[in-house]
Amino acid sequence: MRKILLIGNPNVGKSTLFNSLTKSSEHTGNFHGVTVEEKHKVVKFKDEEYDFYDLPGMYSLNSFSFEEEVARDFALKSDADKIMLLDANSLRKNLYLCLQFLELNINFQILINNYDYFKKYKNNLDIEKMNRKLNINCEIINAKKIKIKDLDLKNNEKPMNNSYFQKISSNSSNYLSKYIKIIKNKYNLDEKTIIYALNGIFNNVNEEQKKFIQSLFPDVILDRYKYIDELLLGVVETKNNFVYGLNKADKIILKPLVTIVGFLLCFFASIYLIFFLMGPLFSEGLNYLIDFILITPVMNFLYSVTSNIWLIEFFSCGVFSSILTIMNFLPQVLLLFIFLTMLEDSGLISRMAYVFDDFLSIFGLNGKAIYITLLGLGCNTVSALATRNMDEKNLRIKTMLLNPYISCMARLPIYVVIASAFFGQYAYFVVTGLYLLGLVVALMLGFVLNKTILKSDSNSLLLEFAPLRPVDFKHVLIVGRDNAIDMIKRIFFIVLGVGVIVWILSHTSFNLTYTQSITDSILFFFADKISFLFTPIGLNSAGIVCALIVGVMAKELLVSTFSISNNVSTISALIASLSVATSVVHFNSATAISFLVFTLLYCPCSSNLAVIKKEIGTFWMWFAILSQFTNAYILSFLIYNSMIHNFFYAIIVLSIILLILFAVCYIIKRIRSKNILCIFCSKNCKGKK
Repeated sequence: MRKILLIGNPNVGKSTLFNSLTKSSEHTGNFHGVTVEEKHKVVKFKDEEYDFYDLPGMYSLNSFSFEEEVARDFALKSDADKIMLLDANSLRKNLYLCLQFLELNINFQILINNYDYFKKYKNNLDIEKMNRKLNINCEIINAKKIKIKDLDLKNNEKPMNNSYFQKISSNSSNYLSKYIKIIKNKYNLDEKTIIYALNGIFNNVNEEQKKFIQSLFPDVILDRYKYIDELLLGVVETKNNFVYGLNKADKIILKPLVTIVGFLLCFFASIYLIFFLMGPLFSEGLNYLIDFILITPVMNFLYSVTSNIWLIEFFSCGVFSSILTIMNFLPQVLLLFIFLTMLEDSGLISRMAYVFDDFLSIFGLNGKAIYITLLGLGCNTVSALATRNMDEKNLRIKTMLLNPYISCMARLPIYVVIASAFFGQYAYFVVTGLYLLGLVVALMLGFVLNKTILKSDSNSLLLEFAPLRPVDFKHVLIVGRDNAIDMIKRIFFIVLGVGVIVWILSHTSFNLTYTQSITDSILFFFADKISFLFTPIGLNSAGIVCALIVGVMAKELLVSTFSISNNVSTISALIASLSVATSVVHFNSATAISFLVFTLLYCPCSSNLAVIKKEIGTFWMWFAILSQFTNAYILSFLIYNSMIHNFFYAIIVLSIILLILFAVCYIIKRIRSKNILCIFCSKNCKGKK
């Protein structure tokens, strides 16, 4: 089996090429940092197997971000064949990485993508002259249309014959030779070690040598680009006014007011269309279909073979209720992912990142946070992984900690159900308000973190400004479908499994017998014991506490837990039951708002916590849990008590509670310190036994 690595700068079309060669449907996008870890797939061609790897994009071997490190280490350590993909519109920038691979004497083949766009503006590329100058096989391709049979797979087997980059020190015309001589005169290092160090790979180099070599980098970079300019002389001819990525429409789009207003209008319109207009219609149809082909036949069969109430209730309210919870909101998931993919595919996201960059820098973030935010609307876990393309450590930590405040698809069902039950025609405004509240809290926390424990050295934005292009609806539908399927795969068995467990615990008494009343169950007993903690925010119902506990595993479980607690199997029945005082789970307007705000903020889901722990450490995982729970509790307390009393009452009571907590913490700290001051008298007992 032959391994083939796809290497290149971000946003040159590596994932598109990977999909074309392997007939895959991996996520591709018109934005930097779509691929954050290597992906691979084995394909068979002419009785031989090829293992294609799609590596994250990297601008150079001097890696700055996590995904660049992943790509660099994988490419340098692997003996696989390598294909370097370039963009015809950005050859000067793309060739920098090629030059570094040539300096290390690494074999590769060059494919040049996006030539159609380049030629559209009457630019010209002499590919034959480029082949002669580099002495490497260069081919023009269309990454969307190329097939594996079109590749010259034998090309990589040929040894490279480029005298310019071999025996570097003996060639006085080589731009690296003077730096090699300088370093050799100062330190006793071999040529290979020096060349690798000049490319940011410091093997067998001590700290002093490393700092000295790094001080030469600015001059080395300039000399590399001088060589690239000489290489492209006579190879590339462009019109004087050609700027890749910019479009006439950008004169309007890049105006901050236009972008911000346009973004907000699109955001509000998409919420209304997806969750209140189109989504419910598709959900009703899907509900009817599932009931017709699955639920009704199975339940009719059960009624015909058994009269066991436990078994019948287990399937109708345990299994099928959990399945319907997922399927009810599948159309909304699909529509949301389609909307996000359209924004990304069109090139609008990079423009939004550019325009919002100055505003976000106030809160210690940069424009890339816009992309993370939009991904977070689908899944916070996925968007947490996307922070890998941020090159500054504190910036990445902040973005990952703020990411869970963005409402993901998992929270949407509970928003819609409760808002529909208690706010009727104003449900849309309540749901939209929750999204905005999460964003406002995230920005405020970002500001505090940036001024205290997570100061960023630099919030500068390195952005691949992709051109505006027509939306490829086939690609959009494929990506939307695959994202929706992936989400269902990840949550289906979790929701079903936990839903069944919740049903069993809520219908099993302490003597392990079946009970139809949840108030006699094991789950209710334990939830009831800790419900007093939530009394100040109006959520002291054991059924509500059960849902909050289960929701830590996956927010999708909140609705199914309510359905099980209230013994209903459809969304319409659940909505009706929530306002009935005799239901196990019930709300009024004040407690409903309090619950929605608490659910918005109280804790990341288990999969998101696992990613936070893996990516930035255990400390920050616990910081995320405690800070979000605290923020959720304080805001819910203020809102709930403002609605049942008044705002000033809420502020006063909250201040007293916080003062008491601070006083307790202070006393505990002093008692545990070496200077023990007895709190019952004024005598200093230090040194006394």
